[in-house]
Amino acid sequence: MSVVRLNNFFKIILIILGLIGIALLLVVAPLAGDYLPDDISSKLIQLLFWLTSIPVFAILINLWQISSDFFKNNIFKEKNHRRLIRIAYSGMIESLLYGIAIIFGFFKFQDNYPYFFICLFFFFLGIMLAVISTLLAYVFKLGNQLKDENDLTI
Repeated sequence: MSVVRLNNFFKIILIILGLIGIALLLVVAPLAGDYLPDDISSKLIQLLFWLTSIPVFAILINLWQISSDFFKNNIFKEKNHRRLIRIAYSGMIESLLYGIAIIFGFFKFQDNYPYFFICLFFFFLGIMLAVISTLLAYVFKLGNQLKDENDLTI
C-alpha cells in the first residue's frame, strides 16, 4: 500500500472519529443524562462530555495537520514536533478531566461501576496518548536534527 493511500485512509478514519464524536455529544450525552437520579448530576455529566470533547477535537485537528504534511514531504519539521507536544498536553488535560470525574463519582455515584470503568479507561487512555505522543515528538525532533545536518553536508 502506498503512502498516499495510507494517508488518505488515515484521514478518512479521522473524519469518522470526528463524526462519531459529534454524534456522541449531540445524541448520547443528553440520553445518558436522562438516566441519572437528579438534574444536577445530569447537567454535570453533560458538561463533562462537552469539556472532554475539546481536547479530543484538538487532537484530531493536530493529527489532520500532521497527516497533511506527509504530502509535502515535510514530516520531520519543528511544527510537527510542536503539534505532537500539543497532542501530549491534550491527552494530559483529558486525563485530568476524567480524574476530576472520578473524584466526582466517588461522591455521587458510589455504586455505579460502569461509570468508574469508563472514566478509568479514558483516564489511562489519555495518559498513554500523552506518553506515546511525547516519545514521537522526541523522535520527530531527532529526525529534524538529522535532516538539517544532512542538508548542511550537501
